[in-house]
Amino acid sequence: MQQKLILPVNRTRVTASAFNRAYRERFGYPHYGTDLVSAVGDRTVYASGTGTLIIAGWDEYAGNTVVIRYPGAYLRSEDRYEDIIFRYFHLDSLARIPTGEGAITKDTVLGRYGGSGFGSMTRWSPHLHLEADTDVRYPRHSPTFGASGSVIFGRGAGATADSVRDALSYLYLKPTPPDSQTYQTDGKPYVDDRDLCVPELL
Repeated sequence: MQQKLILPVNRTRVTASAFNRAYRERFGYPHYGTDLVSAVGDRTVYASGTGTLIIAGWDEYAGNTVVIRYPGAYLRSEDRYEDIIFRYFHLDSLARIPTGEGAITKDTVLGRYGGSGFGSMTRWSPHLHLEADTDVRYPRHSPTFGASGSVIFGRGAGATADSVRDALSYLYLKPTPPDSQTYQTDGKPYVDDRDLCVPELL
């Protein structure tokens, strides 16, 4: 199949880009995901397209986590379709996510984002950390963490950044009312130029 994915938060505000240099200098470690919040306070997180749930649950490092495989996702920067893994970290709560091949759709609620992680429900200010990874053989491996938790396997288990991509390069705005989406960013220093806008899904 081939598909174009949509944003997981309907009124998206991006607070930090993946691989942002200023973020690394400020916090002392690389940022392998894109941080999203709602511009209107609605913390609902939706799936981005047709996909299959790999795992959902509590991870000691990433907090409440969802991992989904989306087949045939369109990568705008390279004008091609490929299978992609999305990892959603720091959720406050998880919904009942359907299982089975292709059971997830763009209308599937995954949960609500929060600040969970490192063994606490309030480790960070509420946001959704979204990672995109082309390594579909190891969907639960993330270079964000050194150690491994119950859901995510870290660098100690062989996770690398080689296959991690900017999630926003796969995502579009859903223009259809009544749940049409909006997009904005916090701008510099933590948002890169490539992420200042996201096109509408035509």
